[in-house]
Amino acid sequence: MPFFITILVGFIGSHIALKLKFPAGAMTGSLFAVAIFNIITGDAYIPQNIKIITQISTGTFIGAKITSADIKGLKDIFFPAIFLVISMAIFNFIMGFFIYYTTNIDIVTALFATAPGGITDMSILSYDFGADSSKVAILQLIRVISVLGFFPFFIKFLVKKFDKAGQNKPSSYNGINVNTKKKLPFSIMLKKSLITVFIGVITGLLGFFLKIPAGAMSIAMTGTALYNIFSNNAYMPLKLRQFIQTFAGALIGAKMTMADVISLKSIAIPVLVVIIGFSLMNFILGMFIYKITDFSVQTSLFSAAPGGISDMSIIAGELGADTPKVAVMQFCRLVSVIAFYPILIKIISTFF
Repeated sequence: MPFFITILVGFIGSHIALKLKFPAGAMTGSLFAVAIFNIITGDAYIPQNIKIITQISTGTFIGAKITSADIKGLKDIFFPAIFLVISMAIFNFIMGFFIYYTTNIDIVTALFATAPGGITDMSILSYDFGADSSKVAILQLIRVISVLGFFPFFIKFLVKKFDKAGQNKPSSYNGINVNTKKKLPFSIMLKKSLITVFIGVITGLLGFFLKIPAGAMSIAMTGTALYNIFSNNAYMPLKLRQFIQTFAGALIGAKMTMADVISLKSIAIPVLVVIIGFSLMNFILGMFIYKITDFSVQTSLFSAAPGGISDMSIIAGELGADTPKVAVMQFCRLVSVIAFYPILIKIISTFF
């Protein structure tokens, strides 16, 4: 009974957050609703095996969005993408170590909290590594809110300055919305979804049993991506993603207690580090990409913005950036974070 009540609370919170258009609303709404429920009653309960299901599902969903066009697009932006991934990793690890040395937050939690991945992805992975996933989720949420709430205005201001000075490079933006997908008939959607889920589950379980760091998610993502690259038939409905995010949020929220709430006063410094650090990183890396490529200012800055692929691509298109380039650069960031960060964090954690 506690499990069903916990899930019900999670779905209510998820529904409210989605209606309010909260960032990653399905997960964060569920997380906060279940956390409040557990703080008040102490009765929240989610079985541990839900963790593997959420990891495999998340990896499958990401892999299903990777197409042959994404791979072909890599050759045009190979060096900017490599620069972005390596530079962003250096920035994030510096921020993580700063948080570790200036607070009582452990190194694994600090590194996952400053990793430029999705809220759900990083929270689930951090849980698997024994980090304080509630702190990771909160700091990741602050990152997303600052990116969505502040970065578009900041980028718009810079673009105006460069346009006035006549220094902005022309954008090759062609009005394509990379997130547009045809509405599939239900029978085809169901068939594609079942095949995609089957491939994700098989490859995800393989990664889990081989004990690869974050293997359930990263190998599921790789397997599904390969299937989609060669067939273009992978499909995961958005509603299913939101369903899985709700479980992920409930899983993390069920761990939060009153003691955790009291300890949140200790993350004032990390919050400032995340907001200021990511803002500086976006500006420095974006301007450097602008200098070494033919990208326009808005394309460069949105490529370096640590937000979600779909969020950044949509906003970038509205501000006249080259949406496909932004999407591919964001894709490189997300894949590298999920594939390599857990391994690097695992190695680093052995020294602390």
